[in-house]
Amino acid sequence: MNMTADIHNTNAVDLVIFTVVDSQSLSQSLWDDSLVSQGNYRSESNSGLSLFVVSVPANPQIYPSLERNRILPGGYLMEDESLRKSSQRIAMDWLDIKLYTGLRQLGTFDEPDRDPSGRVISFAYWAMVDFEQIRKILGGRDQIGLELVNSPRYMQMFEKEIGPLEEYDGVSRFGNRQMPSPSSFRGHLKTLSKDLPEGRILGLDHDEIVFFAWRKLRHAFDGRLDPFRFLGLNPLGEEFRLSQLQDFTEVCRGERIQRDLFRRQMSSEATFLRETGRTDRSKAGKPAKLYSPLLDVHDDSEIDEK
Repeated sequence: MNMTADIHNTNAVDLVIFTVVDSQSLSQSLWDDSLVSQGNYRSESNSGLSLFVVSVPANPQIYPSLERNRILPGGYLMEDESLRKSSQRIAMDWLDIKLYTGLRQLGTFDEPDRDPSGRVISFAYWAMVDFEQIRKILGGRDQIGLELVNSPRYMQMFEKEIGPLEEYDGVSRFGNRQMPSPSSFRGHLKTLSKDLPEGRILGLDHDEIVFFAWRKLRHAFDGRLDPFRFLGLNPLGEEFRLSQLQDFTEVCRGERIQRDLFRRQMSSEATFLRETGRTDRSKAGKPAKLYSPLLDVHDDSEIDEK
């Protein structure tokens, strides 16, 4: 008996590329509003940073059933490529971005029916990229776009529609984890986009891939870890207020942090920040101290030339 007749699979690599940008900078960069999808949570011009993920249209020849759906950028693994090399090539092919640092493997997605085109196993990678790099390729020949993952407005509306943020270990449009109550014996309760008011956002199983990548992204802001070196970029500029760093932390973690607690954490001896000696007087009230990263954000540990 031929035992290999029904053995068939194709290996693919999908990329979860995050970026953060404020509403004003985003609106000034767009020539077509359809390039950015925020669902029911479009932010006001002064709402602070929002977290997005890069999306592309589903190829109608490969996915005729996904007409008008968007998915993550991805491609097939070549015979002579490692997974990392493949992910770097796909980033260049789709986004014209060189991802040598801050690129991390997420995991394997292998449900037999995950892809209507056939048996496809996906090896997912994720990274955060500076918005200036994304801005240059928004739209373009491949209709590169952005899908909202989280924003201050989303967290505000979440509290109104679903419940207090304090009851959750982070929230996002792609899913959340509810913390157990003190009287409960259950663990954290995971909810994915399909069970949230908006429903599914991207095609295939890419909502789940984004959710698990976002859960990894949150680790960049755990404890005393330097998020700039972990992510391989600093989206706040050479100097910034602590309030800006707190906004960055909250939108990526999907939770609010008590202001005084955050300042105490950032003022500890183990902090990754240094005071620049200058102040910001652009806002009303007491001038705010300005800070910068203590170390260069470049992290050679993620470079893999194998």
